[in-house]
Amino acid sequence: MKTVLRFLLKVLVRQFYLINAGFFLFLFFIFFGVINGSQLISYHQSLILGMIDSPVYMGAVWCCWFLYNFKCIAFCNAVISAPESSYIYSLKAVRLFKQLTLYLAVSSLQYLPVLIYAGFVIYMAFSKAMVITGLLVLTFQLLMVVLGAFILYFSINKNNHANPLEKLTGLLVRLYNIPLKYPAFLTGHIFSDKKMAFAGVKIFSILLLSVSFIRNGDHFDADFFSIFFQLILTGHAVLVFYCVQFNESQLQFSRNLPIPLYKIAGMYLLTFSFLLLPELLFMLINNHGNLPILHIVELYLTAIATLFFYTATLYACGLNMERMLLFVFISFLVIFFLQKAGQQLLLMLGILAAGGAVFWTHYFGFEQE
Repeated sequence: MKTVLRFLLKVLVRQFYLINAGFFLFLFFIFFGVINGSQLISYHQSLILGMIDSPVYMGAVWCCWFLYNFKCIAFCNAVISAPESSYIYSLKAVRLFKQLTLYLAVSSLQYLPVLIYAGFVIYMAFSKAMVITGLLVLTFQLLMVVLGAFILYFSINKNNHANPLEKLTGLLVRLYNIPLKYPAFLTGHIFSDKKMAFAGVKIFSILLLSVSFIRNGDHFDADFFSIFFQLILTGHAVLVFYCVQFNESQLQFSRNLPIPLYKIAGMYLLTFSFLLLPELLFMLINNHGNLPILHIVELYLTAIATLFFYTATLYACGLNMERMLLFVFISFLVIFFLQKAGQQLLLMLGILAAGGAVFWTHYFGFEQE
């Protein structure tokens, strides 16, 4: 049984965490990395108290936990259904009790991040004498683990006739594999195929922002922050390159479709607005009066415009990364000095106009070098 357990842990648990490493890093920085270290415990205590005090809030959290369990179930179903994984069906020879024990272990380990956080929720509920709420959370978590284990069992021990649990599994997979429309293709590509690069860029961004807003929060230096802000945008040039490369390789057929140029530009702007949301949230949460809220929003819009300018530059450079980096360095210096004028909104509009002009003149004449 230990051999079978090690096999399942390697195939279904270890691979699950490796493939979704970027997803977990993103969540870690959203829930822990963007919060001031001295306020981290009180922040999560307030979140948990909000959950146990508000049925609506708790219901929304349960939906999120349920969707995460969908993700675990869909992953197992995809692995089991893959043609190269037919050897997994040999587990049918294992006795029922042992199979269920193994699948409960797999389901628990995949669901472990939620179980750990739910443990704190249950502890807080009991400490506030809200025993019923704590028991409800505990029961919900047990149901999630058991649901994952039973669907895993029926997926492996299936026959030629579809049973209700198989149909539920298929429904979960369809819900997990949400079809994306054209404007979301680039965002889906980054989160699906370039998640490690995305996580690396976000770690770099959060570290630089932490220096300005947390470590030196009491002695905020606008010049240092301006330098760090430009370095963050420079780091995002890698993601810009991946977006343009994907659009001109996997989506090259779209050039033959009647898609207006403004929709293509809008797809890039929408993608960058999503990619830069962690930085916006970090600055808003850890601001503490260092910058006006309106100025932070203007910085966010300037960052989107700058990444779009990088996109247009890539088209002008024929997707040559070395030439593009030269323009990135030049724009770094120019934007840094222009920011000192204090007209952030005008700067943003100027960058956007420059990017739009370059994009308009070079998109249709693009040839990769």
